[in-house]
Amino acid sequence: MRNSNIKGGETITVTHVLIKEETKNLDIDFKTTSNEDDKLGWRVKKVTQKGEKGVKEVKYKVVFNDGKEISRKILESNIVKDPVNEVVTQGTHVEVGKVHTGAASWYAWTGTMAAANPWLPMGSYVRVTNKANGKQVIVKINDRGPFGAGRIIDLDKVAFAQIASIGAGVVDVKMEVITN
Repeated sequence: MRNSNIKGGETITVTHVLIKEETKNLDIDFKTTSNEDDKLGWRVKKVTQKGEKGVKEVKYKVVFNDGKEISRKILESNIVKDPVNEVVTQGTHVEVGKVHTGAASWYAWTGTMAAANPWLPMGSYVRVTNKANGKQVIVKINDRGPFGAGRIIDLDKVAFAQIASIGAGVVDVKMEVITN
C-alpha cells in the first residue's frame, strides 16, 4: 500500500537489494601420474612432464541486502583451460655386483627399508630376493648383524613383509650388492 499513511510509532525499514551476476576463474588442480624407465638408475626420480593447473570459469547470481551477501547461486560453469597432468618417472635400472645366498631374518629396527649385515659397508644397498617366491626388495644397510649361522641379512620388519610372511621368521634368499 504505497499511498498509506504512517501511523504513530510505526517505522519504515528500507533494505537496499542488489542482484548481480559475478564471474570468477577458479583453479582446477592437476593430477600426478607415475611411470617407470629401465634406462634410468633405480634411485633417479624426476618430473618428465610438469603439471599445470586448469581454469574453470564460474558465473554466479549473487544477492546482496544492504551490501551484505545473502545468497550465491551458480548459473553456469565452463572449463576454459584443461589441467595438464604431471608425470613423474622412476628409474628402475639396477646394476649388481657380488651375489650372496643364505638366510634372511627380520627385526623391528626403523620401520623403513633398511637392514643389518655383518660385513657390507654402512650405506650400501642390496637387492634381496626370496628364493621361494621370487619377490624382491631393495634395502639400505644401516646396522650390523645377524650373527647366527647361515644368516646373511636381517631385514627391517617392513622390508621382510614385502618378500615373505612375518610369521615365516627366516627365509632362504639371494642378496645382490647394488653398484649404481
